[in-house]
Amino acid sequence: MTFVSRVVAWIRGLFTPHPVPGQAPEHAPQLAAPIHFSSVFIVGKPPHNDEIAAESFYCVMIADKPKWALFKCPCRCGDVVTLSLQQVHRPHWRLTSTLTGRPTLYPSIWRDKGCLSHFWLREGRVFWCADTGKHPGLRTSY
Repeated sequence: MTFVSRVVAWIRGLFTPHPVPGQAPEHAPQLAAPIHFSSVFIVGKPPHNDEIAAESFYCVMIADKPKWALFKCPCRCGDVVTLSLQQVHRPHWRLTSTLTGRPTLYPSIWRDKGCLSHFWLREGRVFWCADTGKHPGLRTSY
């Protein structure tokens, strides 16, 4: 990508609406996606990867503090996604849940290995991003 095209992409990014924490992106219909994760399992230690079932979402809590979120990638590749919920880590995610217990994560999840899936998780629903399958380092807008 040339310098000029990177500058143009950056300028376009300035005028592209960015998601608000706790809300799904505007282009993602709120109720179009089926519920993928119906509840959050709170555990005291992380389960082994082979113990994590598809569509199961785990939150590892230690001393009443959320440490990690674990779940199988919704693309069905079989990989377990492990995300830090600790603010001292970079990057880290914020986990909330609905009154019915369905998980929401902020910001989006963009896998930089394996399937390269990029998606939002809102109220247990998976909203796929258009650039899924591309490496995060190759994004076109900054």
